[in-house]
Amino acid sequence: MEDTNPKILVVDDTEDNLDLLEFAMKRKPFTMLRAMSGKECLQIARKEIPDIIILDIQMPEMDGFETLKRLRAEPVTAGIPVIFLTAQRKDPQSIERGLELGAEEFLTKPIDTEELLVRTRMLLKLKKLEAELERTKADFMAMLVHDLRSPLSGIKSVIEYFREIFKQNNNLSPDQYSLFETIDDSAARMLALINDILDLSKLESGNINLDKQQIDFHLIVEMVSRDFKIQFKKKEIHFEAAIPENIPMVNIDINKIGQVLMNLISNALKFVPVGGNITVTVDVPKDAPEYLQISVIDNGMGIPKEELPAIFDRYKQASSAKKIRQKGTGLGLAVCKLLVEAHGGKISVESEVGKSTTFSFTLPIVQ
Repeated sequence: MEDTNPKILVVDDTEDNLDLLEFAMKRKPFTMLRAMSGKECLQIARKEIPDIIILDIQMPEMDGFETLKRLRAEPVTAGIPVIFLTAQRKDPQSIERGLELGAEEFLTKPIDTEELLVRTRMLLKLKKLEAELERTKADFMAMLVHDLRSPLSGIKSVIEYFREIFKQNNNLSPDQYSLFETIDDSAARMLALINDILDLSKLESGNINLDKQQIDFHLIVEMVSRDFKIQFKKKEIHFEAAIPENIPMVNIDINKIGQVLMNLISNALKFVPVGGNITVTVDVPKDAPEYLQISVIDNGMGIPKEELPAIFDRYKQASSAKKIRQKGTGLGLAVCKLLVEAHGGKISVESEVGKSTTFSFTLPIVQ
């Protein structure tokens, strides 16, 4: 965000009100964007990513409440501060509803432009401070995780080295060799946890660079599934990729989205029984033709319905995870969610206990 020229999107279905605010901001260090409907607000917000949105409640077709609800539902616009303006709805219920939806301020008409500008400046300062705090947290976590990861990687390498020597020379009893396996597995899980914490910290602070390129998704599915061939064979998993020939291209960071698909297939592999099925489907949903939808479907033990809303939270694992020997970090799905949202998509889950689980995520299609 530039200190000298922040972008303010003003949404009001009355042109005179827009003209008044534009005149008031003329000599201020702001760039004002205009929208006369909720639909237009969403379009401009996605494209311009304004620093603040000043949103009228009383609008035809889509009122301010519905507009704010949709802004908060889209990853790219979810964090934009919103000031509500209202002329008629001054009752506490409306104010409470607006604040619950995520509005930062609630002002009434007629507009006091000086008060509005003061509140706007305060929100911009708060936004800047929050961004600096997130950067500081991310830098600290990166330093901490790096200092933990380096010695742990060395320990793991030494464990592997001696395990192989003892194995070749047959100097260990089965119990002793099993102990080496346990130590190696513990070090690997700790290293995975540290890497997940680092990824999560970078993503939450926005301190991550996406090396995007136009990709045919066939390539990613082929690349990721190849890495699981041995595990599929060991567990007798029937893996299928159901992908149409001529799917649209997506503009993505192949490594980051590869990580998402790898995490989802790895999760499915943990919970399906021996001889089970894992299917990856890729298609363009009819209700959202501007997106590609990728789904990972398994016939594993499933997730209880009441646990689904929190499944992408940090350190949250489904109760079904307690029933298997392989334990995760509880961060994999949180990382998946943030990576997908960083690409402008969404991730969701559907599950039926004892039958199947489907994780789906969307990615914007290259227009």
